[in-house]
Amino acid sequence: MTWPGVASRWDLLTVDLHMREGCEQGNEERGVRAALVVSNDGFNRYFPLLTVLPLTRSLGKRRPVYAFEVLLPAGAAGNPEESIVMPQQVRTVARARVRARLGSLADPALRQAVEERILDHLGVGFADEE
Repeated sequence: MTWPGVASRWDLLTVDLHMREGCEQGNEERGVRAALVVSNDGFNRYFPLLTVLPLTRSLGKRRPVYAFEVLLPAGAAGNPEESIVMPQQVRTVARARVRARLGSLADPALRQAVEERILDHLGVGFADEE
């Protein structure tokens, strides 16, 4: 069932990332999972799309949290367990893929960390203003 609400930036949503049979590739995140909305609110209101960063739970992982990822403590955005935000998996998805809203990320330091990792991943830098 599709969630009928309007998502805002920093909302944590349950999103269906299943791909069409046979289209799965490599290590792309898939399945129904939590994802953090990072697209701006103007875009979110007027387009049937959202740009999201998938999360994966950290419990039981045999790998570290990489420097280009952000560790999200349990409950920080409505996530029931400690999770890893994965900017390297940024995706724009149809709003019809949203199943539910879990919460919202309010912590300014975590928001800034996510923004910085997105920019790093995309290779976007800003010259110092003088």
